[in-house]
Amino acid sequence: MCVNNNFVESHAYQMYEEIKKSSLFKVVRVEGIRGTYLDPEKLKEQLNCKELIANIVLEDNYKNCYVVNPDPFGYRFAKGEISYKEYNKMQKMDDFKWICYSLLGMGFLSIMLYFLIRFLY
Repeated sequence: MCVNNNFVESHAYQMYEEIKKSSLFKVVRVEGIRGTYLDPEKLKEQLNCKELIANIVLEDNYKNCYVVNPDPFGYRFAKGEISYKEYNKMQKMDDFKWICYSLLGMGFLSIMLYFLIRFLY
């Protein structure tokens, strides 16, 4: 038995438990980061130190399936606070935000490196 101490892994599992507990939908399947499919009933035993929950597949009463991430946006969708369209829009905006932060950080470091090289040599 492996003890899970990684913050990201424990946060993903905690969000999965919250989604499972308060969801309006039925949890059909849990997908791991490596493309493995995990059984929701035996999830605790199937997770090992290297596995991370990537997606949760939810099913409504009309047999429509929805794939959500174990994050606050997925939690809000599972509770019924937002629609799936809004969920996808929020995910895209969050991804765009992190890409912009990364580009700004790299640009700042590049400018600092340029001035450091220019003024020292």
